[in-house]
Amino acid sequence: MLNADAWARLGELFHQATELPESERTTFVHAHAGDDPELQRELLALIAADTDATRRLRDPLQHAAEATLRASDPELPPGTRFGPWALERVIGSGGMGRVYLARRADGAYEREVALKRVRTPALDARRHGHFEYECRLLAQMQHPAIAQIHDAGIEPDGHAWLVMEYIRGQPISTWCDQHASSLRQRVELLVKAGEGVQHAHQKGVIHRDLKPGNVLVGNVDGQPLPKIIDFGIAVETDAEGEVSGGGTPGYMSPEQARAGSEADARSDVYSLGAMLHELACGVRPQAGTALAPSQCLQALPAQKQRELAALRSTTPRVLRRELRDGVDAIVLKAMQAECSVRYESVSSLLDDLRRWLAHYPPRAAGRVRWLAARKFVRRNRLVVSATGVVAAALVAGLLVTSWSLRQARQEAARAKVTSDFLASVLDSVDPAISQDLDKTLMLRVLDDASKRAGRELAAWPDIQADVELLIAINQISLEEYDRAIAHLQSIRELAASRPDALRFQHLRALQVLGDAYLSADRLKEAQATLDEGIALAERSQPEYRWLLLDMQSRQSWVALAQGRADEALRLARGAYEGFAAWPAGDDKRQDATRRYANVLSFSGHHDQAMALLREVIGQHTRIRGRDHPLTLAVRRDLAITHLQQRDFATAEPELQRLVAAYTRLYGQDSGYVAGARGMLGSALRELGKVAEAGPHYRAAMEWHIAHSGPEAFSSVATRGNYGNWLLAAGRAQESADELGSVLEIAERTLGRNSAVTAEILRGLADAELALGRLAAARQHAAAALQVMQDIYGEQNEAALRDMRETLQKVEKAGLQAQAHL
Repeated sequence: MLNADAWARLGELFHQATELPESERTTFVHAHAGDDPELQRELLALIAADTDATRRLRDPLQHAAEATLRASDPELPPGTRFGPWALERVIGSGGMGRVYLARRADGAYEREVALKRVRTPALDARRHGHFEYECRLLAQMQHPAIAQIHDAGIEPDGHAWLVMEYIRGQPISTWCDQHASSLRQRVELLVKAGEGVQHAHQKGVIHRDLKPGNVLVGNVDGQPLPKIIDFGIAVETDAEGEVSGGGTPGYMSPEQARAGSEADARSDVYSLGAMLHELACGVRPQAGTALAPSQCLQALPAQKQRELAALRSTTPRVLRRELRDGVDAIVLKAMQAECSVRYESVSSLLDDLRRWLAHYPPRAAGRVRWLAARKFVRRNRLVVSATGVVAAALVAGLLVTSWSLRQARQEAARAKVTSDFLASVLDSVDPAISQDLDKTLMLRVLDDASKRAGRELAAWPDIQADVELLIAINQISLEEYDRAIAHLQSIRELAASRPDALRFQHLRALQVLGDAYLSADRLKEAQATLDEGIALAERSQPEYRWLLLDMQSRQSWVALAQGRADEALRLARGAYEGFAAWPAGDDKRQDATRRYANVLSFSGHHDQAMALLREVIGQHTRIRGRDHPLTLAVRRDLAITHLQQRDFATAEPELQRLVAAYTRLYGQDSGYVAGARGMLGSALRELGKVAEAGPHYRAAMEWHIAHSGPEAFSSVATRGNYGNWLLAAGRAQESADELGSVLEIAERTLGRNSAVTAEILRGLADAELALGRLAAARQHAAAALQVMQDIYGEQNEAALRDMRETLQKVEKAGLQAQAHL
């Protein structure tokens, strides 16, 4: 049965799936719910029911709607006169009435026009005056982006009609897709349309129903020009006969949907934001959601992303980057649910769009340093040779840094721009972005960047610390832990020498250094560093509390690895609860949630752990995609939980996918690949695929020994797993020898009171039992159980289950042996 979180995820995925064509829905389900078979079954069932119901209801409802339209507003024959205008044919219809192609019937001049006959009851004197007032306002509007109003009137039966310029064009979204317009071209068209809306607002007219179908694009002198139609929607009346605000779901502002609320200029701002959302990513925004265009695009199946990107003459990756470079921020501000926090006018919205077109950060993005740096590069293409190759981009960045620093001697603020630029360039070193590029070259460029930062940024120590910290983070991403640790120690010393000016940099250096020690299996040093960081954070300003919580969360992993399960659970829970008030999609909150889930899992609370991990996977998948490194890390954690729960059939295919994904990102010689292969070996062995498991166990063990040394935590753990596999493969003596050797290392480096030591003891008991050495087997099995009881307590059945099963098996064998004496 699905829990509350899973039901929420089910609803969200169902709404996303039903926005797609039917042929793409099954692929979407497998891509976004494949980690949860029950969720996947429920989602497929809901979609099937929805599809069937839609097919059964759609035709009769459509026929009923058409019948109602015909009854209330019958189609008028050609030649019907409205003043000097004669109808030719129907060219459209909607909620307000029918639109006809018409011409002048009095021969005064030849002109095609669009005549809308508004479907309203008879207008009383008050509403008659209101309609005439609207028409006078509309006639005053003279702008290239607005369809001109030529005439208006009221029939004897009370139906109003408007005559406007006939536009030979297509809805702006259709026109852009047919011409494969780039994101920049789409924004330029929307700016032209927005200028028309701004002009109308200056005349006191609000459109109230801006949507792609009401912004038609045609060619004028070989150039695309948008024309806004359908001003005058305020003449529509509601059930009580009052003037209605109108609007179209998906583009209509929230206040327009509320009874008694009045639309103002900010309602049109919302609608322009909704149009920008659709033009940018090809997805109409859903009412009540706050997903940026890049997030909506990322949530779609890969094939759909490629199709939408191709319609914008680019690739999904480039399109997502363009959207994150300011369009996301503009859309989210324009579409705020509360009108008071939107752009205060269309003019302000247009100003931000023009800033984006000119490669300046939009004001809606706030002070985002990496965005300012990237826009700086785009504005100065002749100076900065921006390339798609990471190494070339890094070298170019360093050259520009030197140039900028010379200029910065005259103006200190420009040094900040330079450091931001260098930071944004170095950010592309992440292997998830660089993929198959030469790691050696990237490391060499990072080393050179570090030397030059120390030399050329010495006059600005805060900037130097920021840049060098980013270099260290990238070294950790490349699994160069010794380089990163040495580098972080120097940053730590630099920051400590200026305790007041560089307090934030000092805290960040300790945080990242603790993470580097943890990644390198240097647990005692990780503990000491994080202790120091937490103590410093406690003495610092309140805005640094998130660093305290983050380091406390990381400290829980150290405690868990050292066998202090209760302390690990307390630390992880405290950090998780501390971040509870942060936005659900915030990376720091998700990191703390993930660590808490892992501690819960290792403590035997598997159901609670899996619910939290699925929540984090859902957030990362929506924002970054299913195969982004952050998403993969949490998918790996969920697979580990399945292993701990002995659900090997679920774990095995997911681990196969993780091995493939990590290999694509990092290559064969990677700790990520080695870790996933080790877990895959365990799943295969438990499923009886012993021979297939062996190469994975051995590869994981050999990688960790080669890269971390034979006494590292990961080396000890993977050797223990390999020893267990030897027993499963029928090589009991080799298993006992291997586990005996690794037990000596575990007790010396990890201590007796460690879950890893307990697992090695349990495996050794199984090997001794297979060799018929019952006394030794019982001794090791009892010791394993005692260690786990000391760590988790005697009541934690999930954590103690395997140890008790092994001891019971040994004791049963002993009783059987005595019975045969």
